[in-house]
Amino acid sequence: MKTFFYALAGLLASNVASAYTPEAEADRTTLPGLAVPPSFNMFSGYLPVGENKHIFYAYFESENDPVTDPVVLWTNGGPGCSGLLGLFTEQGPFFPQEDGTLSPNEFSWNKVANMLFVEQPAGVGFSYSDDTSDYKTGDAQAAIDNHQLILSFLTRFPDVSSNPLYITSESYGGHYMPSLALEIVSNNLDGAINFKGFAVGNPYTNAFTNKVAQYSAYYSHGTIPAPLFNRWMGQCAKRQFINLENCTYLEAAMMAKQGNGINPYALDYPVCLEDEASSQALRLMHFVHGDNEAVKELLLPKDGYEPCAESYLLGYLNRDDVKAALHARGDVEWGSCSGVLRYSEKDMNIDMAPFYNELIDGGHGLKILVYSGDDDSVCAMSGTDDWLWDLGYSAVGGKYWRSWEVDGQTAGYVTHFEDGALTYATVHGAGHEVPTYKPKQALVLFENYINGVW
Repeated sequence: MKTFFYALAGLLASNVASAYTPEAEADRTTLPGLAVPPSFNMFSGYLPVGENKHIFYAYFESENDPVTDPVVLWTNGGPGCSGLLGLFTEQGPFFPQEDGTLSPNEFSWNKVANMLFVEQPAGVGFSYSDDTSDYKTGDAQAAIDNHQLILSFLTRFPDVSSNPLYITSESYGGHYMPSLALEIVSNNLDGAINFKGFAVGNPYTNAFTNKVAQYSAYYSHGTIPAPLFNRWMGQCAKRQFINLENCTYLEAAMMAKQGNGINPYALDYPVCLEDEASSQALRLMHFVHGDNEAVKELLLPKDGYEPCAESYLLGYLNRDDVKAALHARGDVEWGSCSGVLRYSEKDMNIDMAPFYNELIDGGHGLKILVYSGDDDSVCAMSGTDDWLWDLGYSAVGGKYWRSWEVDGQTAGYVTHFEDGALTYATVHGAGHEVPTYKPKQALVLFENYINGVW
């Protein structure tokens, strides 16, 4: 019976896709743990970038129409966290289970798009470089490498080279995506990439306003006491009044009062009782808080544990049969965020808001979507509000802060700026990783974006 299902799946897949390059065929895969293989094609392996870098990718063709549907790149934030987190814990077609099997995700984004998940920069996940000096990088180099990565992918899969291409991310993707978008439009003179725009969720954009929004989110959710918060707001929420010593003390005091039982990237959701908070969220919080040892002691994972979903993923991706199926290096121990990457902390403090002005005002015809789960503290919605509403654009008439619905319920609010060049959507009740907490709403949001509804 299993042989029959595999044969049927192969037949269905061959009927929905054109011929592939030999390199693509060599990357074709099936994943251990699937009860029934899917009807769409799956590929994974390494894409060459520059002379030394080998970037791991996993590509899942659309269940709708892979020939004409857009190609959508996804990478996670960090900086330095794996795009396979998005694949296997957010919006990919399968989720690892505790018993090592894979369960289908009915709200996978490859329902409507060809999804390309990447682990970047080199040194993240299965990705590596032959020159370890490449593990020291920053925003500008990441943008250059990701531009070359896209070109490398299109060379391997020329059948989708003319399809619309979008780039998407979350968290530190607030740096990755605007930087990459500007890199593409500045160097795509031959039109090799049919680049249409980018979407980024709960983006880390301005370090200072992000930090103010974080503690405001804690307070508004009742996890820290008013006297401490009010003292911090009075001394630390305005740049001209900051006393670093006092602010560091107050931040440590607030975190100590909050304790370890709060999920920082989804404040109204429970934590995993077996493990600690998300490594992706905590990685960004570490950078935000710098060398505040008292805060870091509370934030960093204890005993190397990951949250439950990531724990299942960690076990799955480090299995020998899974590595072989994915065409990944067998000697690489996969981790959700890189321990060897040395990412520029200076770049963390760059205000990314002007990049939006340059991309919108440059007349590149891009569609930009910024979306924000309103239950996040790591990159809280109010921090996005601080910079986005100050970009200087007016909302399109009649499209100012309208509710959008899923199954008759308010899913959030949406505003269109500059004749739809920029859209801002909130997702009510969602945390830092929107598809993890509101998967159906996230798929509707994604469809609205790529189909031109937004």
